[in-house]
Amino acid sequence: MAIAAFVVACLALLASAASAWFARGQKHAADLAVAEAQRAADAAAETVRIEQARRADEVAEAERNRVRFELIPDIASNGATWYLQQAGTDTAYGVHVDTGDLLGSSGQVTTFNEFPAGDQQQLVLLRTTDTTTERIEVTWHQRPDHSDPQQSVSLLVR
Repeated sequence: MAIAAFVVACLALLASAASAWFARGQKHAADLAVAEAQRAADAAAETVRIEQARRADEVAEAERNRVRFELIPDIASNGATWYLQQAGTDTAYGVHVDTGDLLGSSGQVTTFNEFPAGDQQQLVLLRTTDTTTERIEVTWHQRPDHSDPQQSVSLLVR
């Protein structure tokens, strides 16, 4: 009887050891699942952050392209005639072109009430030996009532 009790006790000890071993494996698997879920949540949050940054960049790029001025040389004029082109998508209002000490033709208009997208204006920009200006400054508003902050860009006269 004592031997039978000993055998039963040994079998119970083996069963509890196996149960403990199995529980340890289950805990390890649960820890791995939690770590994987955390990585997935972090990856999802990073994807959202990247998408928000991309969208903000798109909005900023669209805003920058609303009004965009370019200075294009007229090759035939030997560097004296330039075209100020509005390459944006919206009309610019209250446009003023500061040509510095670059000489222009008499009566040359450098202020425009409206400068529509795709439009261009001819500018005569002559250099003399005393000329120090290398850039023209273009200022404008994006609203017809000029209630927005004035925008500006500096364009190189090559």
